[in-house]
Amino acid sequence: MKKRGRFAAGLAGGAVLVLLSTAALRSRGVQGEEPEPVIRPVPTCAARALSSDSVRRFPGTVRANRRVELAFSVSGLLEQLNAGEGRSIRKGETIARLDQRDFRYALDRAQATLANARQEWERYTRLREQKVATDAEYESAQAAYDIALAEFQIRQKALEDTVLCAPFDGMIVQRHVENHEHVQAKHPIVSFQDISLVEVLFQVPERLIAQGGTEVFKSLQVCFDADSGRWFPAEVREHSAKSNRITQTYDVVLVLAPPADLRVLPGMTATVRAGIATAPAALQFAHNATRIPVEALCRGGSGKSYVWVIDPAGGTPRKVFVESADFCGDCVDVRSALRPGEQVAVAGLHALREDIPVRPLAAGKEGLDG
Repeated sequence: MKKRGRFAAGLAGGAVLVLLSTAALRSRGVQGEEPEPVIRPVPTCAARALSSDSVRRFPGTVRANRRVELAFSVSGLLEQLNAGEGRSIRKGETIARLDQRDFRYALDRAQATLANARQEWERYTRLREQKVATDAEYESAQAAYDIALAEFQIRQKALEDTVLCAPFDGMIVQRHVENHEHVQAKHPIVSFQDISLVEVLFQVPERLIAQGGTEVFKSLQVCFDADSGRWFPAEVREHSAKSNRITQTYDVVLVLAPPADLRVLPGMTATVRAGIATAPAALQFAHNATRIPVEALCRGGSGKSYVWVIDPAGGTPRKVFVESADFCGDCVDVRSALRPGEQVAVAGLHALREDIPVRPLAAGKEGLDG
C-alpha cells in the first residue's frame, strides 16, 4: 500500500512539472513576439481648390425696410390705443390718442388771448395813423399780438400731437404701453415697421471689403430659412465703414421684396449666396491656396498654423504648415503645400503624432472603431 501511494504521488508531481514546463514555454513564445500596432481611425475631409470666381454663403438676419419708434410729443392720459401687435395699419390711420380736454381748454384760452391782442393791435394801428398813439404804444401792441399768435400756434400744435398716426403703411411689431396709462412725451408707444421691402443684414470678412468693397459681389441671392429651397435676387443697400472690433467683419445690408406667398418678419434668419469675382491680389493668393474646414486648423507653440495630412491608405500623419487668409463660414482658405483632394484631419488633432500611424475614418463609422 505504501509503495502504491508513493508511486501515485510521483505521477502527480510529474504531471504538474509537465504542465508548468508547457506553460513556461508558451509564455516565452508569447513574450518573444512583437505586438501588432493599433492603427486608430481619424475623421478627415478633403481640401478643395479655389477658383477665380467663387460662390460663398453667409448667415443673415431679416429686418424691416423702415423702422421707427412712435411716441407722442406731449404728455397726457392715453385714451385710445389701436395697437395690436402684428396688426397692419395704413398710412394716416390712428394708432393712439390722448385725452384732449386739457389741450382744448388751453387752445381756447390762447385763442381768446389772441383775439384780444389782435383788437388792441388794430386799434393802435388806427390811432398811429391818426397821430394819436406813439410808436412805442403801437410796437407794444404789435409785440403782444405776436406773442399771442405764437402761443395759439403752440397750443394748436399740442392738440394735434395728441393723436398718433401711422407715418407710412406698416405693421405694429411691439406695443410698449397699455391703454389708460399716463405717458410722458417722447416715451415710445409702439415699434412700427414697413415690411413691404425687407433688409437682410450679414457680415463680410475684411479681406473681401479690401478687394473692392461690395463691388466684388457679382450676384447676390437670399434664401429665407423658413422657406429653404427658393432663392430671391437682392441688391446692396449699404455697408459699414468700420469693422466689428471682435470679429473683424463688416456689416452689409441687402434689400429685396419678400415673396407674396411667404410672411417674412423681422428677426427671421436667412442665407445669403454671393457670387464673388476675386481681385488680382486674391488671385495670386488662390494660385497656391486651398479651402479646408476650420476644425482642421491647428496653431503651434510658435504661433504658426498647420494641418495634419492623412494618407487614404493609412500610415503616419504628415504635418503641413499653412498661411490662413480668409474665413468663409465654417471653412478657411489657406496657402501652403497642401494639394486639392488631400485628406486633412478634422478631429483629435492634438493627439496626432508623426510617429504614430493612423487611417481615415470610414464613412458611417462615426463613434465606432471604423
